[in-house]
Amino acid sequence: MSALEGAGAAVGALLGQAPPAAKIVDWGQLLEVVEAGLIAGVGISIAFSLLILGAVRATEARHESRTGSMVLHGALAAVALAVCVGAVGFGVSTMLSK
Repeated sequence: MSALEGAGAAVGALLGQAPPAAKIVDWGQLLEVVEAGLIAGVGISIAFSLLILGAVRATEARHESRTGSMVLHGALAAVALAVCVGAVGFGVSTMLSK
């Protein structure tokens, strides 16, 4: 038996003793992480889009002297900014705590 055949036999023996993937992977936790990632990704995208929309519309309303519309769109932009900043802060604090 050559050294290459011996190495192949050793790898085969190791692979034969490996536990099945179902025992290694906790599928429930994996799906939970994927779900949280999707919700966070979509949520942050929507919040940032609303931030841009509110800021642009508030600026347009200010140029057209529409005070009520400017205040409402400015409030939308402020709330969306708070959501984005809060989400980033939460993400950073979560990463640093683990």
